[in-house]
Amino acid sequence: MEPRCPPWLQTCPRPCRLLLHALSSGPGGTMAALRVLQRGQPREGPGQAFPWQALTAAVCAEEPSLEGPKDTLAVKPRLLLLPVLCQRNFFSLLLVVQDAVPGDCLDQLLQALEQDSHVDPWVQTLGNLLQQGPRAQEGSPRPTVLSSACQQQLRGLCQKIAQKKPEGQRKLNWCFSRQPSSSDSQGGKRKKVSEESLELDSEREGKRLLLEEEPLGPQECGDVAGLEEEVPEEPPGDTSAQSTDKAAPDSSQQDVAGEHRKISQTELAAEVQSFVQMHGQRLKILLLQESSYSELPTPPELSILNNCSPSQLEGLCSFLQLSTCPEPFLVRFCSWLLALTPDLSYTSAAILAQQLFLRRVLSLTQPPSRHLMAALASFCSKYSHPFCRVLVAAVLQEPGEGAEQTKLMCELVEECLEPRSVQLVLSQILEVPLSEKLLPVLQAVLGRQEVLPPELLDLLVLTLCQQGPAFATSLNFAKLVTAVLTVYQGQVTPAHRSSLAAVLDRSNAALKKSLQAVLEGAR
Repeated sequence: MEPRCPPWLQTCPRPCRLLLHALSSGPGGTMAALRVLQRGQPREGPGQAFPWQALTAAVCAEEPSLEGPKDTLAVKPRLLLLPVLCQRNFFSLLLVVQDAVPGDCLDQLLQALEQDSHVDPWVQTLGNLLQQGPRAQEGSPRPTVLSSACQQQLRGLCQKIAQKKPEGQRKLNWCFSRQPSSSDSQGGKRKKVSEESLELDSEREGKRLLLEEEPLGPQECGDVAGLEEEVPEEPPGDTSAQSTDKAAPDSSQQDVAGEHRKISQTELAAEVQSFVQMHGQRLKILLLQESSYSELPTPPELSILNNCSPSQLEGLCSFLQLSTCPEPFLVRFCSWLLALTPDLSYTSAAILAQQLFLRRVLSLTQPPSRHLMAALASFCSKYSHPFCRVLVAAVLQEPGEGAEQTKLMCELVEECLEPRSVQLVLSQILEVPLSEKLLPVLQAVLGRQEVLPPELLDLLVLTLCQQGPAFATSLNFAKLVTAVLTVYQGQVTPAHRSSLAAVLDRSNAALKKSLQAVLEGAR
């Protein structure tokens, strides 16, 4: 399941949504957001007609959140709940267009920033610059132009980088290209297109890095290119001359962008292939070595898993054939992951969960082998949360009976998953329609959860009441209602009891009388 955009974002005006999406697009988010402002108000300066009041009200509104290892409840402005990269881009943008932002909006944003004593240092520094105002920037020394000797040293350094990594030479073309003269109009156009290409390339790199975070942006809500297309068109008026002047540059930039995407895909494939050739062969030899998996220590080469991109990790998994390798080797690989330090990122662990187990679990037609169970238990002991997000979600959505998958899920819930992950499984089950194959899993979950958060218990009772008529003759459903009434007797409210009683009145199950007796006892 992909992380979704926060609900409050959908209530914001359209320009605010576009701006926040652009700010979350990566390290190049500030430039992307500035282009959004420029395209939204082409006749005025960037940000002059933007609804700053609405945006400020949205990001300064307070919301509850959980903090720290003990999940302490705290109330914070939404601004402080945004990803750190988005916060940095936002305040960098404000520093550029602060003349267009109303003063009361800037004051509210800076006051919201002061409510957290652990603000990112970079964001705090940008906030301090905003507090000082434009005069402080005017008084700061201007950057000096690079001397010819310094420029020559920079070109030499770029040449060395390009020689060591040929696929990156295209990104350094700006350093080797001839600087056009002021009278060379065609050269000026080429330089403009080249700079645009560099910006696009920077955004692509930023998107790839954002996979290691929990973003609010294009990974969940559409990429920046799509968002920029949604920016409102220019106001009506005499725009024929402008459209004539801009038609050719826009067309050429679109062609460059399309060609750039093709090159980027080719570069990405070449990068993954180069990465696998460099690091995969040694790992494959060690993985397939004839020896007891417990006798082989974790190879140092495995530390590369902490430094590779998602595309590189997927390529490495494919090269090692982790989805189809013999199960004893699967146990060996999972034992290596258990000893690996530092721990894998959430994204890397989710990719490995998919590559290692998804195909094997969904294809089960008989009880899993002891090797597969050992590998699952090993992986879940350290990375149970991403495991549930990937594997449990896939099993829940798989059509059909899935008897072996159901038994496996019950066993994992009862023996392998940590309590917080068991609670995640419960929330995942309640997001899909109940079926007979899910009832045993749900009962196993309730057996591990002695206390439920009130909102989760309310959702559980509501689900049982709404879907109860479809299980009027189901013994498993009757046992499930019994478990809810007995395990959570201290949490079940009179409203819960009356709702469950109405469900039982329509039940034809053999346990109906026993259930009603339990219900009367709970009162």
